[in-house]
Formats: sequence, structure tokens, C-alpha cells
Amino acid sequence: MTCAEIAHSQATRYVANGTFDQAVLFFVDGSYLQLQHAGIDTRWAKASAQPSMADSVCQAMRLFRLNAKHLQLYFTDGSDAEFIITTKTQSHKEEA
Repeated sequence: MTCAEIAHSQATRYVANGTFDQAVLFFVDGSYLQLQHAGIDTRWAKASAQPSMADSVCQAMRLFRLNAKHLQLYFTDGSDAEFIITTKTQSHKEEA
């Protein structure tokens, strides 16, 4: 299996904030991958726990794209996985 196939088979939910600069990808083992892309200088991904599925996916990623269309993960094995928004979450700024 490719990294993309593993990520797709293990992901349970994808949520993003209203401006699509922060997102969370949840996995069957209860772990999650937090991602932020808020401009050219701010792009990061962080797993909730080690070892976990989120950590495995994070370690296998070489790049990601986050926007209103989708979350696209690019992996070191050359595969890529696309996740389409299922639930929007509000950022803390929007809740105030």
C-alpha cells in the first residue's frame, strides 16, 4: 500500500476553520494531525501523539496544500491523498 492509501484508509474525519488556514485530520486510532498554512512563512503539521497513525502520516509527508477546495498531502513515496471538507469548525476569533 502507498502512504496515500494508508492515510485514506485510516482517516475518519477532516475539519478546517472558516478561513482554511488551519485543519485537523482524525484517524481511527484516536490520534489526529494538526495542520496550519497561514502564509508563505507559516506552514506546519504536528501529530497529536507518538507513536500513532497521525505521527506515521506526518513523518511520511513531504508537503501539504490546504485551501478551501481541499487538503492535499504529498508523501515521500510519490503518492498523494486528497481530503474534502466534511465539517467546518470556527476559530477562537470567530467565536468571540
